Amino acid sequence: MAADVFDALNQNTRATGQWGKGKAPKIPAYPRPKAKKADKKKAEKPKPRTVAEIYKHFQRR
Repeated sequence: MAADVFDALNQNTRATGQWGKGKAPKIPAYPRPKAKKADKKKAEKPKPRTVAEIYKHFQRR
């Protein structure tokens, strides 16, 4: 959220500044974290259970 606010302020500064034509400063964007690649095992979703399997699971007690 902080990155979005930072970028919005930078865009506002560039748009409303008293710069000569084409001479608005380039303000670097706020650094954002990179997404990590998920492990293959974690990415696999478990098979959906049937009603019969769920019933058996609760009847084991």
